[in-house]
Amino acid sequence: MAGLIHPTSLERWQEWQSTRNRARRVKHAVTGALRSRRGTNQLPGLVLHSREGEGSARLLIAVDSASPASRSSLLTALPYLRIGVDVLSPTGVDLPELGGDEWAHERIEPATIRDEQRRRLAVVLDARGIGAVLTLGQDLAAGRAAHEWALATDTASAVVQHRVLTPYAPPLPPRTTLLAWSDADAEFYRSGRDDVEVRTVGSQLLWQAGKESAEEVDVTGQRPVFLGQMHVSELPRRTTAGIAYSFCRAEEALYRPHPSEDDVLSRAAHTLLRRRGVDFQDSSVPLHEVHAPVVGIVSTGVLEAAARGIPSWVTGERVPAWVRELWDRYDMRRWGGEPTPALPSGADEPSRLIAQILEGAG
Repeated sequence: MAGLIHPTSLERWQEWQSTRNRARRVKHAVTGALRSRRGTNQLPGLVLHSREGEGSARLLIAVDSASPASRSSLLTALPYLRIGVDVLSPTGVDLPELGGDEWAHERIEPATIRDEQRRRLAVVLDARGIGAVLTLGQDLAAGRAAHEWALATDTASAVVQHRVLTPYAPPLPPRTTLLAWSDADAEFYRSGRDDVEVRTVGSQLLWQAGKESAEEVDVTGQRPVFLGQMHVSELPRRTTAGIAYSFCRAEEALYRPHPSEDDVLSRAAHTLLRRRGVDFQDSSVPLHEVHAPVVGIVSTGVLEAAARGIPSWVTGERVPAWVRELWDRYDMRRWGGEPTPALPSGADEPSRLIAQILEGAG
């Protein structure tokens, strides 16, 4: 498969996304209706966190989540940035990196319509001298708002790859630069578009994992850990749950739920797995502290484990062709053979490279 299913249209990708994970969609719809009845605005409030720097140029970073992948991809560049930085995030997202005395915080109130949100954000951003924008993409609130503002003001923008790429990834924003893990990922995500530039910088998440290498850890006798993926939109739950059940029973593996497996259907599936004899791993233990063989389907955690020197594999019978293509693109090895090798990494830290690129863009 050459690239994305929806390489240019965010609206078509959103239509596809709305058909997935129906339990969460119903939950969010009910929550939204209750908020509407209470008079609560539907679009989230935003917070602009600001730090001064050298010169007049500034960088805007949009952060939609406090997840390790999000923070590793976007905020680890902060120590290498000399220019002023503004970080845009939804209200309530806790980012410890922005808690120092050098940071000021300005709230942008919620809005009932997107045009009003754009106007309120533009009032705050227009006079700040921002020369470049950095996000994980346009599919969530802060990232979308940042890219809409960048397009309206002809400001340079960049998107950092933060996970393994499937054909169902959201399309890149118009006129942006992709900061990719590899040349193969760059071409896959670009999907033939001529308005997207690409730069290969590597993965900060995997680079950090490599620095925490566990080469001396002996996993002999340890039960494999299966990384739960019932939350992924790209695969039916019957596929992800079925593969997990078959593998855990056959190999006496522990099931490790993904933090996003918190909806009603996932919890019901967990109950069924336990009733059928599957043991669970305590997911409060960070993945980087798991010193046991790791197995997944399309999880970035397989690559993280490989980077740390932990044996890792993928598994799944009768998976779609795009899953096998993904396994080959990342050299993920099938269970039963040699473990997945660590992805090659450059000599320089990806975050340092990203900081250099962004300071040059402004």
